[in-house]
Amino acid sequence: MTTNNTHKPAAFDGYYRKQVDTPDMMLCSVGRGTAGGEYLRRFWQPVAYLSELGELPLRVRALGEDLVAFRDGAGDVGVLHLHCCHRNTSLEFGVVEKRGIRCCYHGRLFAPDGTLLEIPGDPNAARLMCEVSQGGYPVHVFAGIVFTYMGPPDRIPAFPMLDRFEIPGVELVPGVRFELECNWVQIKENVVDPHHTNILHVIPQRRGVEHFADEFEHFPELTFMETPAGAMYLAARRSGDNVWVRSAEFFGPNIHCISSIFEAGAAPKAATPPFMTFWTLPVDDEKSINFYLSHVASEETMPFDKRRALEIFGQRDDRPYAERQYLPGDHEAQVGQGPINVMALEHLGTHDRGIVMFRRFVRQGIKAVAEGKDPKGFYLSSEDLPPTYANDRIFPVDEIGGSPNDPTVLVRLAEQVGRAYLEQPPMPTLKTMRSTEAEASS
Repeated sequence: MTTNNTHKPAAFDGYYRKQVDTPDMMLCSVGRGTAGGEYLRRFWQPVAYLSELGELPLRVRALGEDLVAFRDGAGDVGVLHLHCCHRNTSLEFGVVEKRGIRCCYHGRLFAPDGTLLEIPGDPNAARLMCEVSQGGYPVHVFAGIVFTYMGPPDRIPAFPMLDRFEIPGVELVPGVRFELECNWVQIKENVVDPHHTNILHVIPQRRGVEHFADEFEHFPELTFMETPAGAMYLAARRSGDNVWVRSAEFFGPNIHCISSIFEAGAAPKAATPPFMTFWTLPVDDEKSINFYLSHVASEETMPFDKRRALEIFGQRDDRPYAERQYLPGDHEAQVGQGPINVMALEHLGTHDRGIVMFRRFVRQGIKAVAEGKDPKGFYLSSEDLPPTYANDRIFPVDEIGGSPNDPTVLVRLAEQVGRAYLEQPPMPTLKTMRSTEAEASS
């Protein structure tokens, strides 16, 4: 039931609020044949960490489909439909062998690409092997994460080997699973919602728990910009004698990149090492999994065990409920919107431009696929992959051309930094950053 809400805001006005319980499924659907699902099938999706594929197969679910992932004795990884094409027995109970996976029921052996290798005891095995195969998807393994492409096999995109993955002196360390009982959209749009970092991630600081740097408590001045493969925000704030411009971005629909949560803006710098890169797997319409990489620079002083503990704080539901109420994190905020956020009930404000940009990006991508076109963020050639823009840029106060306490000055600076990034991406400057800083200090 929907009621008109034409009255002015007032106390105790719950009775007059419109009641809407239908989410926007064009945007949020992920299943085969749905508009959103066909769109998402144009991109590489993470399904497992390589470390999870051992002696036994791993049952996984992606884009509403039940699958099995395995690594055979030759080291080849397969992602196949869960149910055997012979009699529908689940391959999660299959036997991983040197050349593939064998169904536990009647012994049919499937290669990692789904082709039939053996049909024990059947006199027509040779003919059947030419006629039948197990549904499967292409696989790409990168930095300890297993990805699969579930779209049209005649147009397999290049794996997004981003510039931030190839920086000297930065190690890529695979993370842990963040499982969330909610739709993928409300997870992904979080990255271009910088306003929440000054509220949600500062709650632990105010209650005596170390998490983000204290400087995140200071509200920045914000600007948002489209990038070749998505969009970014730039947040400018004063930090002592410096002005710190932080940026984060989404790349395509399912990747987001952030800079360090420990940065405090204490020292001028042109660029910082990447900090974390996330992929969000839409498991189905109401469940998602975040897979991620930590980018660990050689000069980091924080022990990795401590860094990992701070990375995962508030990202899962593995804490007591009362503690999660007292110290909520991204998990609580995103799952707390419901299994599928009903966007019609939202009242967006000035700082929500990034949310609008993300949703528009996805809608335009869905429309492009429906029209038989490639969506933004889809690249057939690795040579066409654009740069990334998540970074920390820190200026001395006397270099910004105005008062660091003037919001218009900070917005102008953030816009200048964004435009400069689009002309000369920040990641390549990392290679010369140390020599530049050394020259400045001498």
